[in-house]
Amino acid sequence: MDGLGRETVDSLGTTVDDLVAIGRLLDSPRLAHIWFTLHVEGNVVVEESDSNPFLWDGITVSELLEYLDGDIPQSTLYNDMDELEEVGAVEIASEGQPMGYKANFFQAEAENVDKVGDGSLIGLQIIALVGEAYTDEAVQEFLDEYGHSLLNDVLQIYVASVQGRLERSFVEMFPEADEEDVEAVVPAIERVLFEMSRDPLWGYDYRDELSTLSGE
Repeated sequence: MDGLGRETVDSLGTTVDDLVAIGRLLDSPRLAHIWFTLHVEGNVVVEESDSNPFLWDGITVSELLEYLDGDIPQSTLYNDMDELEEVGAVEIASEGQPMGYKANFFQAEAENVDKVGDGSLIGLQIIALVGEAYTDEAVQEFLDEYGHSLLNDVLQIYVASVQGRLERSFVEMFPEADEEDVEAVVPAIERVLFEMSRDPLWGYDYRDELSTLSGE
């Protein structure tokens, strides 16, 4: 422990502060949507510019608005960025005007995260999928009906299906959920996997597998 909230809680080095940030992102699809967009686009910008990530000035609110395609009013986004900074999900990369922001990366063992069952890692994927609930009613309805834990299970099993590691029908894996409800969140999962594939720091590209599944 090296300060209030900085004690680690698992083998990944996750801190109490990290859990607070993860919990807030899982509670708010809009904040999760903003955080994931900032995370991916920030990594893409750094990679394409070949700039030193430690000297990078971050993404401004105006730039982030463009990446969000007008999903969120500017005044709301400013307030959201303040909240994300307060909970430690983002940090200010540049104090100039306008300020630049970058997203902090999180990963935790599921047993330490409220709302999600044991047995998996909680991080970029599920936070991004919760963020889809901000614009995709099917994801929000799934969360309301079945909760975060089952949504995470659906996500992980679908990834296994995309990678060819599943020997049975994807939708048959969830007897506790209506098959139509499971199928309804698949487009959102695919959008998340596509965006993650654009992230140069993720290290895995799902796009070929997704194209094969869609028959393209």
